[in-house]
Amino acid sequence: MKHEPIPLYYCGDCNCYLNIPIHFQEVRQAIQKTRNSTPGADGISANWFKKLSIINLTSITSFFQEVFSTSYIPEEWKHSIIVTVPKPNKYKSKINSYRSIALTSVFSKNFERILIQHITHHLLIGKKVPPSVNGFISLRDNQLAVYKIHTAITEAHSHKKYFLGISLDIKSAYDSVFIDGLILKCFRLGIKGNIIKVLHSFLQDRIIQVRWRNSLSKTKNVQKGLPQGSVVSPILFVCFLSDFFETLDVGVEYSIFADDIFIFRAHTSLDYISKKLQNTMENVYKWCNYWKLDISPEKCFIADLSKKKLQSFPRITYAGFPLPWTQTIKHLGINFSKINQNGVILKNIRSKALRKINALKSIAYKNYGPRTKDLINIVNNSISQ
Repeated sequence: MKHEPIPLYYCGDCNCYLNIPIHFQEVRQAIQKTRNSTPGADGISANWFKKLSIINLTSITSFFQEVFSTSYIPEEWKHSIIVTVPKPNKYKSKINSYRSIALTSVFSKNFERILIQHITHHLLIGKKVPPSVNGFISLRDNQLAVYKIHTAITEAHSHKKYFLGISLDIKSAYDSVFIDGLILKCFRLGIKGNIIKVLHSFLQDRIIQVRWRNSLSKTKNVQKGLPQGSVVSPILFVCFLSDFFETLDVGVEYSIFADDIFIFRAHTSLDYISKKLQNTMENVYKWCNYWKLDISPEKCFIADLSKKKLQSFPRITYAGFPLPWTQTIKHLGINFSKINQNGVILKNIRSKALRKINALKSIAYKNYGPRTKDLINIVNNSISQ
């Protein structure tokens, strides 16, 4: 399947929020949010930035604006040091017993946080991302995703319907992202102008090295995937999965949080659900092939989450591989099963959400209360707590 060519002209309204000049206050806030983690290849720590004077911060603001205007990314910002940490209770003689952690430039992270602010504002105000895509955006936390699924299951129970759910596992999700495809999707989401040129430059020609016992390996050039340790990678992955809904057959619902994908359908007819889910899996296969992603069918699972008893288990396949049936599906740390094992957790999530909703209702009367802009700020702060 052929891919559409990536436009060479990064057109866009340079006066929109995405491409406004970088302000001093943005830089200061980005530095304050940066954690005191191990520095990257340039050796500059987060504490160094936090001790800078106003004059120095002003100079950094000017430098960030120059990077944004020219879309020239310093090589040090593209250089990642990979360190390995042994997994607990694993044999240290095996390579898959280690977890890799990428150390990236703190200088770059501060700049990326400014980009994130611009991108998330654009996505939220323009309602560019479907409601079922959660994570890394205000008002889209994991509790909301869990609550939506729990509500759908509860409704299926009350109407005596079958409810089948499928969890999908994307193989090496961040590492497999097709960069040109990501840039094209950003265009479709309205992310244009200098900011898209900066992102494209940031993702191309990256360098990694592995540190092992105080020794560094030779450098290796990386031409695909989102960089580990980069603070802008999660929101870009959200953009990459923003059109996943196109794979769904009519009536099939889904929930995405980062790289966790959960597909489900409720209906009175089990055969009807099976056909809908099978059609969806075939569409997912085509979608993944087009965007160069891989699904690990052996790590995907299907479960019956209804209160009805199945006489037989429908055969649903991905790329000809039958998906294994399981009694429990784990999604976002919650075990969904016929017997609700997380009743207390889900009730707490629901009561917490209702308290916030009721509090907002009490101050949102037409006759009194804050302006719409202030209400939005209140919502953002209450959800993030």
